[in-house]
Parts: sequence; structure tokens; C-alpha cells
Amino acid sequence: MNKITVLAVILFLFLNTYAQEDKTLDKIIAVVGNQIVTQSDIDIQLKEYNFPDEQSLFEGTCELIQASVFQRLLLNQAYIDSLKVSDAEISGEIDKRLQYFINQLGSKEALEKFYEKTIPEIKDEMREPIKEMKLVQMMRQKIVGDVFVSPAEVKKFFNQIPEDSLPYYNTQYEIAQIVFFAKPTEEEHQKARAKLEEIRQRILKGDKFSTLAILYSEDPGTAIKGGDLGMRSRFDYVPEFASAAMKLKKDSISDIIKTQYGYHLIKMIDRKGEMIHVAHILIIPKVTPEAKLQAQTKAREVLSLIKKDSVGFEAAAFKYSEDETTKNNGGRLVDINTGSTRLSSDQMEASLFFVIDTMQTGSVAGPVYYVYPDGRQAYRLIWLKSKIPPHKANLNDDYPIISDMAKSRKEQELLLKWINNKMKETYFKVNPPYDQCEDLKKYMIKD
Repeated sequence: MNKITVLAVILFLFLNTYAQEDKTLDKIIAVVGNQIVTQSDIDIQLKEYNFPDEQSLFEGTCELIQASVFQRLLLNQAYIDSLKVSDAEISGEIDKRLQYFINQLGSKEALEKFYEKTIPEIKDEMREPIKEMKLVQMMRQKIVGDVFVSPAEVKKFFNQIPEDSLPYYNTQYEIAQIVFFAKPTEEEHQKARAKLEEIRQRILKGDKFSTLAILYSEDPGTAIKGGDLGMRSRFDYVPEFASAAMKLKKDSISDIIKTQYGYHLIKMIDRKGEMIHVAHILIIPKVTPEAKLQAQTKAREVLSLIKKDSVGFEAAAFKYSEDETTKNNGGRLVDINTGSTRLSSDQMEASLFFVIDTMQTGSVAGPVYYVYPDGRQAYRLIWLKSKIPPHKANLNDDYPIISDMAKSRKEQELLLKWINNKMKETYFKVNPPYDQCEDLKKYMIKD
């Protein structure tokens, strides 16, 4: 299945699984508390599967109904317990998901064309399912709490995994870094401010904001669009930018705003609560060759201390590194999805892999020139703490991963226990033919 087709299925399922407009006319499959599961809920999910025969189709449908019933049970209890999700949380999640699809399809216009809906219409349809998804997550967390697994439990869990089911891991690396940014001089900051002030005065005298953004803005992603950032949650922006934007009235222009990215002029196009539609012009202070040399020199000095054993790498990262996201973690790089410090080659940028691929375990490389995704230039020292060869999962090499798996299993058991108990005291009914689903029969009310 190609990328666009996959995206189509994902977003179509997401927007329609909870769609409310036709629920009153839809066939009700199951009722749990004050929540319902409809035929369309299940039919939409079935589009993801290809069952070989009628029996497999029925059994697969039963599994989907059971999963939907459990989800609706959690949602029903969330409402009973008066759990709340803020509008800001909902808007932030909507924007994050929409941005993913926009990035994949190339533009907002492409997304709108693909689904024959405007962005505001898509957002409106996403609001209720996002809210319900958040409530279900909150209810689940309330049930399982902070689960702890002991080493004995981890070992028992691992020993229960069949040998042929143990996961296989490709080469993994544990890497740490110490970063020194090449910083613009005060003179370059003043030049950037002066240039932006000149642009601001031209706008105040009548020049068009979008035209000057196209001509002068140094944000490559928005300059071509007249600086337009689209309608997004204020929480998508760094605090300084968001704070300045929220003070603006429609069509007004901000004073010069400084952020970690440079200097901005902001124009307010529209605002709906915490959602803001703004455009900006960005001017970035230039980094001089002298500033680069200064950062490189700092890196060499710290490298010398490490090689003389005057300081360990992790201690040096904490003391000297200028990367706030890694310095307090001993400079260690982590998988943002799992929190693991073990990275495979496909979880790091190519430039980093090319460096560590030739390193010996325990060695330090650098200074290595690096440009951050936000454009900041830096030199960094790289420490290859360990290299784990390809292997089948085992307790010695993979204890943290196996511990997480054991914890997840324990959480599932707690959740299922709660579900089994809660179903006994919650109104539940399944309509034919799905009242014959084996896994649902034990929960059904007696007429």
C-alpha cells in the first residue's frame, strides 16, 4: 500500500470511527453503560483487514467489537468520574496530528483536496474523537497507576516467552554528546534587529507584510507563503513568540520579538480562543567564522580534559554542554518514542552514524560540525559508550526493554481485571448476530 493510501485509511478511520451525524440512523451493535457501539464503527475498522472466509470474518468482527466495548466502558467510567480534558490539550493534539498528515502530503492544500474538506472542517470532526481518546487514556492511567515490576517478575516474564518468539535486535549503540554552539556576536544581533526594524517601518508606512516576508524572511518554510504559519495552537510556539502573538489584535503587527530562532515580526491574521493564525518575518543573526572557531576551540579544550582523565564524559556533559535537552542526562541521546538510550542506525541522522561507524567502543570523536534542525550551528564531541552486536533478546543485554515489556503485561492484567469487575455492574447488551461472540457472552445481561 503506498504512502498516500495508508494516510487516507488512517485519517478516514480516525475521522469517521466516532462520527456523530448518522449515529441515530446507524445500527446499534452493543450498548455499554451510556455508550454505544455501532455497525459503522466496526465496518470502518474492518476495512483494515482481509479475512479469508466467513468464519474468520465473524471471529475478527467479534474481536473488534470486544475492543470497542472495552474502550467505551473506559469512556463511560471517565464521564462518571468527571474526568476533564482541557480545550488546549485537545487543540494541541489536533494540531500535532494534522501537522503530521500535512507533512506527509506536502501542504494544507493537498490535505484539503485529498479529503474534500477544509482544515477547519477536519479539525471540527477530530475534536470529539480526540477528546474521547484523551479521556480513555486518562481513565486507563487512573486504573493502572504507577506499576512496578521487580527483577524476579521480569525474569519470570522472560522465561515464559517461547524461544522462537524472542525478538531479534540489530546492532544498537549508546551514544552521548557534548555540544558547543557557534553563537552570533552582539554586533550581529544588532544588525539583525536593525534590518528587521527597517522592515517594520516599511510595513507601518504601507508596504505589504506578505511581500516583505517573501523578500526578506529567513524562515525557508514560510517565506514563500508570505510568512503564513497557518491556524495553530498557541502552545505550538515557544513562549516568547506565543505571548507576543496573543497580545495582538487582528491585522496588527508586533514589536520585534527575540526567540531562540532569531528575531521576529508577527502579524495577527485571526484568532479563535487558544488557536492563532499568524504570519511572521524572521531575521537570523549571522554566525561569523570567528564564532565557529570559538565553539570549536571550546570543544577541543574539553576533549583535552577528557583524554587526560581530568573529567569523565558524562560529568563534562553536565558541566560544559550547551544542549539543554541532553546535558542533564550525561549527554546521552535517547529514542524520543521509548526513552531508551539504545539507538539503531535508522534512529539517528546519517551524519552521526557515519561518525560512530568507525569508532571504537569507549572512544570520543570530535569536534564534529553539526547544524541543528532549527538552523543553529554547533561543534560536538561524540562518545560511543557501547555497541551491542545483533542478537536475540536476553536478560543481560536487554533488561530495560524486557522490564518495560513485563510492566506493560502487568498493566494489561490490571486493566483486564478492572474491566471484568466493572462489566459485572455496568449495563451491557449485544444485539444479534454478535450475541454469539464467545468472548462477549460472559458479560451479557440476563433477560
